[in-house]
Amino acid sequence: MEKYTTGSAYSWSFATCFLGLLSLSDWALITGIVCTLLTCVVNWYYRHREYRFRVKKDNES
Repeated sequence: MEKYTTGSAYSWSFATCFLGLLSLSDWALITGIVCTLLTCVVNWYYRHREYRFRVKKDNES
């Protein structure tokens, strides 16, 4: 049991140390970049699905 609690304690201490390294502005920038990339990926996915649907529909006609 001690093996798991020690590993967990080290993991959480590393995580809080990493979170403390960045300022609020840095986190806002990172969040903005991640949200922009996710929006791009979601838009591409649904445009690709729409394109495949239209191609399939045109071929059936």
